[in-house]
Amino acid sequence: MLAAILALNVHAQDRVKERDLKGEWKMVFDFDEDDLAEEIEDESIFGWMFSDAVSGFVVNILEDIDIRMEFMDNGRLRMTVIAFGDKEVEYLKWSINRDGELIISESGKYDDDVWMMEEGKLVAYEKDSRGNFERQQVYLLRQ
Repeated sequence: MLAAILALNVHAQDRVKERDLKGEWKMVFDFDEDDLAEEIEDESIFGWMFSDAVSGFVVNILEDIDIRMEFMDNGRLRMTVIAFGDKEVEYLKWSINRDGELIISESGKYDDDVWMMEEGKLVAYEKDSRGNFERQQVYLLRQ
């Protein structure tokens, strides 16, 4: 019984609060080649060969991409992407819905992705076909 209670608390989400967002956050992709291969693999031999070849390539590319997000006043978000020697800055909007979930988008309005606070990290969640949120392998870490 105690183990079940502890397991529930391991992935418990806290409400996102505006005061906790201020500052710069780094995007972290938390998966490896096996995770990627499983995502893109299908049951055919071609799917298996493709996933095996591509997954290592993708992981190596992601290691060379630096994405930073700075939450600013008035729901503005500055996203800086540095990839292969090029730097690009884009401005997005952020908001916190009534459930305490962070929404990042071009309009600041709800879509199928939200971010929830877990142990000081902002973790991405995506709504699945049944309307449930599925934890993604991407999170933001305060710098």
